[in-house]
Amino acid sequence: MIKLQPPLEIMCDVLHAPDGRIVALDLHYDEPHPAAYRSVTRRLQLASLSAAQREEMFIHQLLSLESMSALLHRRQWLCSIALDFTLAQRVTESAFIRQIIHHLPFLRLSLSEDFPNLHDGIENPLIRALSEQLNILWLSDLGAGYANLNAVQSHIFEAVKLDRRFYVENVHKSVFIMLLRQIMQMTNRLIIDGVEDESQRLMLAQQGIWALQNYQYASLPLSKISSLPE
Repeated sequence: MIKLQPPLEIMCDVLHAPDGRIVALDLHYDEPHPAAYRSVTRRLQLASLSAAQREEMFIHQLLSLESMSALLHRRQWLCSIALDFTLAQRVTESAFIRQIIHHLPFLRLSLSEDFPNLHDGIENPLIRALSEQLNILWLSDLGAGYANLNAVQSHIFEAVKLDRRFYVENVHKSVFIMLLRQIMQMTNRLIIDGVEDESQRLMLAQQGIWALQNYQYASLPLSKISSLPE
């Protein structure tokens, strides 16, 4: 397990429409590195943390969002936070966590495609509990190879993000636009990470993609989001 030296700074990836309008922030932590290596940053993976660390950092994210709720309401930005199975269980069990979440209507809880038994959709008891008791769910990493489209077809996810590697490997193929259209029949909010240039941005805009991630804006600390354009 990784040893953390608190406090780690909450970072945000900016999600914006193809026309540049910001629609959401994806919260995460970067791996802690010595100063000499900070030019190379990687997202901190939940699997590298203990259950107690995951819960502590999740609560830190929630309370930080609560303190910035006025700004987020005014700008009408959504915020997503990733959950793995262990943390999702804790979220449904903790009255304290649920109470905070209920005060954050702009929060979205994001499940990865490798979430256990994701293909069961709403029949998965944990996913059903998250969907019914808490905030709206997003699905990330679609196309990573862990699950099929059954979970997307169940319409329990408000937004779906394609796996970055899947996008980069397939965007130049002739069948890619057909695939996009198939997915967008199941969700009207598709997020693309890995856009490389203006020609891809224009193509995605023509297809009605909801948001791009890591294209127009660099990641920035949550404490600095007031510097972003409205």
